[in-house]
Amino acid sequence: MADHRTVLAVDDEESILLSLQRILELSGDFEVITASSANEAWQIITKQLPDLVLLDIAMPGTDGIEFCKMIRSNELTRNLPVIFLTAKSDRLIEGFKAGGDDFIVKPFNFDEVIVKIEALFRRMRNLRELATQIRGNLAEYSLDDLLQMCHDKSITGSIVFYNGQNETATVSVEKGELKEIRYKNLSEARALDAIRLWDEGMFVIRPTDFRFKLELMKKKVPSAVRPEFNDSIQIGEQIWWTGHRDMENRVQVNTYLRKFEHEEQRINLAIDAGPSEYFASIKSKTENLIGTLKNLQILVLTNPETEWNRNWQKFQEFNDRLIFVTNREHLKRFIPFGINVRHVKLIDSLKNNRLKLVTGHRLQFINIPFCPEPGSFMMYDPQTRILFSGLMFGSNLEAGQYNRLFALESDWDAVRQYHQERFATGKCLQYAIEAVNKLEPKPIMIAPQFGLVWRETVIQRFFQRLRYLNTGLDLQMNRLPYDEVLKIIQAGNQLLQEAAKLIPASQMESKIENDALLMAHCVFKENRIVKIVGLPQLCLSRLISTLISGEDVAIMKQIQLFARGAARAFQVENYLEKSSEPLSENDLFGEES
Repeated sequence: MADHRTVLAVDDEESILLSLQRILELSGDFEVITASSANEAWQIITKQLPDLVLLDIAMPGTDGIEFCKMIRSNELTRNLPVIFLTAKSDRLIEGFKAGGDDFIVKPFNFDEVIVKIEALFRRMRNLRELATQIRGNLAEYSLDDLLQMCHDKSITGSIVFYNGQNETATVSVEKGELKEIRYKNLSEARALDAIRLWDEGMFVIRPTDFRFKLELMKKKVPSAVRPEFNDSIQIGEQIWWTGHRDMENRVQVNTYLRKFEHEEQRINLAIDAGPSEYFASIKSKTENLIGTLKNLQILVLTNPETEWNRNWQKFQEFNDRLIFVTNREHLKRFIPFGINVRHVKLIDSLKNNRLKLVTGHRLQFINIPFCPEPGSFMMYDPQTRILFSGLMFGSNLEAGQYNRLFALESDWDAVRQYHQERFATGKCLQYAIEAVNKLEPKPIMIAPQFGLVWRETVIQRFFQRLRYLNTGLDLQMNRLPYDEVLKIIQAGNQLLQEAAKLIPASQMESKIENDALLMAHCVFKENRIVKIVGLPQLCLSRLISTLISGEDVAIMKQIQLFARGAARAFQVENYLEKSSEPLSENDLFGEES
């Protein structure tokens, strides 16, 4: 964010452009960009949004009037100040109607140009939105960077994104929390996923609050939009991912490094160690950050599985002063492999499960027994608000995630599979989620030992679904014959096909994605049930109630008729609940006596 204001001068006469450039740059307050046509000017605007446009009215092709209308009709540029340049005054009224802010008559002199521009900027300072508006480049700041900034400063307002392909999206925030996402006709979850992939174009933050300061943008949050997994990746302040990704075997093992500093005190802490076959990769990333493993003071071991945490032995070989933090249950598994018990700090003995470091920082440990191991626990860093969740809240690795470290809405199925494969009962998930929800302040990131890292934008959505997820024994106890499950899927898809005649596809998709119970039990693709992964008995009735929610009575009745017809056709009427039907007038009112 430069201190000088940027002015875009647009005129088909080169002599005019040279004069304006000389006048403005001599003043010492402006940086000047020139364009000889509306098309060239638009290309510049969408790559580097200027502070002001000086625009010639009479240009060949798209003239200044039409170009000004174009600027005013685009969400990204609608507040961009425009001063017309003209040799004639007969089109000035037309120019003001098109959205021009002022005009300069040719030929002009130094003083007139400077005075007009400074007067316009003075008026702008009185406009609240423009006075606080900030812009930037998507190559430098990702969607999650900007959401994090808004969260940190508790901003209320909107972020407008432009991807350079004439596509605009708007994200509204209220006190730093997501309120609304608008992009095409996509559901909010799909829109967020799409915007996250934009790494070219512009953004404008328009707060409605004077507390938002320009200095905010100078503190860039490290971005990991397209990370290089051969290197460490910074995921937060003084925190790095140092794990290993093996796409060939679809495995991602996460280890993390946290640096604590206060005055002369410094502590390097690692979370989990990874399997021995990935030691060289993890060691290299760690040493790039701290020089040598001898500079590592603490290793937290959340996972007792020796196969996936065996590197603690190699860490101990390189550093015989290393302190291990774990619990008694896990320690029993490590002792046969030679852990130095004199250098073990047991969280069981900590007061209130909190550990205070000499740097003044505090760590909180959350016991989640049988999630999935008897002594499972998580570690919370309240300073960065990152929860290191160990075996909890991980995900399987899929081909579509090859260039991402952070989870999107579209990764839900990988999250579901991970938990259904590893947990004996869904009650484990409910217990762990309740424990996380009690943390203050609330986590804004969850860093598991396996799979993708969760940012705040997906945490609650995934939590809502995990609460309803059936795993292991839950599924075995409530299993239906395959033929019966297939009939329920066929009936559900026939209902969805008929409902699509009444409800727009994007609205239907949004209804389904926002129903946590339905998403926990069914896998959908393009508004069709691909498979049932939970309790089939719930799916049909839940699908009906989801589709009719928020619809008028006529559409509700039509959908219920479709549902009964589909259920009869596939002989699954016994899975329809009467409670899904709306009350009739006779149900609401009794007979008069």
